Amino acid sequence: MVLYSVPLIFGSIQTWLDKFNGVLLPFYILGLIVAVALAIGEYGYSDKWLNLGPQTGEPAGGWWSCFVYYMGIWVLMMFTFDYARNGREEDVGYHAWFNFGIPFYAMAFLVSGLFGMFMIGTVPDIGALSEVSVLLALLKLMGIWGLAFVWVSQTRINTANYYLAAVNLEALVQLFGRLRFGRIGWAIAVGAIVYVLMLADVFSYLLQALAYQGIFVVAWVAVAMAHILSDRYDRLSGGTLEFRSSHVPNPLGITAWILAAVVGIGLHVFGGGYAELSAPATALIAFAIYAIGLMFARREWFFAAE
Repeated sequence: MVLYSVPLIFGSIQTWLDKFNGVLLPFYILGLIVAVALAIGEYGYSDKWLNLGPQTGEPAGGWWSCFVYYMGIWVLMMFTFDYARNGREEDVGYHAWFNFGIPFYAMAFLVSGLFGMFMIGTVPDIGALSEVSVLLALLKLMGIWGLAFVWVSQTRINTANYYLAAVNLEALVQLFGRLRFGRIGWAIAVGAIVYVLMLADVFSYLLQALAYQGIFVVAWVAVAMAHILSDRYDRLSGGTLEFRSSHVPNPLGITAWILAAVVGIGLHVFGGGYAELSAPATALIAFAIYAIGLMFARREWFFAAE
């Protein structure tokens, strides 16, 4: 996966990556439909998938614990930020309502989630429930075509993951000094990091990883929301929009992000009922720090010396 995903992000998103994912989208949708039809044809329809639950009883905290753990999926909001900036200004309405609106999130969470639940609840003898249960169900049901469907779905999400990881890693490193790796260099660096993580058996500690990721992600999203909802930047910028990451120091954003994440991690490590408040508390703290800081913000916080 790493060996073929890294070269796919060498090119430009506008001229290659979006077209490649556009070609794969119909095959992904077709694969969903065919898999459901084959499962019903092979095993019949049952409502078991509507009644799936924990094998060891209700988890501590119930739905709230699940909600907090999976606040890490707010990372898709960061995805939409980075991809939306490549769109044309005249297409803003279409993108807001469709590409990055309710249809997008309905497909990403609702349709995909229901599909996974249905496959696990319908295809028998796939072993204990785990992060690879849907993969095993598809392989058992569809054989080599199931593997092809998995390849399509994983290629679509991994090209997005790898591209954004490379772009944002470069932006992060720029805060501490410039390293001129170039697009290809950062793509290779991301591939190496991903490969090391997979060797470390990330599935064995996936929930903990999601919890920590969620803390950092919700802090970032909260900072972004505070920025969007305030008119302070517009008044400081005079209508200018700086898009070069190397020219946007924003010490306020970094401070709010890090401080809120530290508090969230502290709550999570402390455990008990505090852990269940870690991500929500992180979001509130990040939003408050940034919103209050904007009242005293200066132009040079958002624009490097010109």
